[in-house]
Amino acid sequence: MKIHNLASLSLIATLLWSCGGSNTEAVETTEAQEVPAYLSATQANVDIAGSTVNWKGFKTYSGDFHIGTINIQEGVFQLQDGKLVGGRFVIDMNSIVCKDLEDTMYNAKLVNHLKSNDFFAVDSFPTAVFEITNVAEEANAEKGTSHLISGNLTIRGITKNITFPATVTVNENGVSLSAPEFGVNRTQFNVMFRSSGIKGVLKDQLIDDNFLLTLDVKGNI
Repeated sequence: MKIHNLASLSLIATLLWSCGGSNTEAVETTEAQEVPAYLSATQANVDIAGSTVNWKGFKTYSGDFHIGTINIQEGVFQLQDGKLVGGRFVIDMNSIVCKDLEDTMYNAKLVNHLKSNDFFAVDSFPTAVFEITNVAEEANAEKGTSHLISGNLTIRGITKNITFPATVTVNENGVSLSAPEFGVNRTQFNVMFRSSGIKGVLKDQLIDDNFLLTLDVKGNI
């Protein structure tokens, strides 16, 4: 599909959530949970330059997709007895980047629309936050992961608890948390633009309710 043939900003924006046919389901979303206090935990600051957060989005009924990155602004892991027990990570919503639109004008229009009230309302909510509430050692052979990470995710001022599989490594060199692709239901955070829950949106214009994330976050002890 050629981006140059799109006639309007709205059509460009619908492509953010494009990778129709994705088999990745959204993780379970529950109400926010209490964050445990680990007063004796060792703090490991996130290596901002060495960490990546990738997003991927898709239209529900097409094969189009867009991918990009968003930056961690600051963060810290909490370690106790050589294990990951907690952490807090602040995401800079102004750092949203689209990686696949080569035309600079359309790329800028798309990114600006993502920052608007239709999506993440960045002027009002310049950061998102993920705060770990539980770390369980639970291997998933299919995904190749070692742990289940639960945490409170705050987007647009709305906080929900999510759980996703990840691989966690802690050694003398630092800490690493990597998570294969998992889905987040944007409507849980009042990101409703062209959602299936909005009446009157044409089928071929629906933007999937789920967006996908892949994480590779590192910390220095």
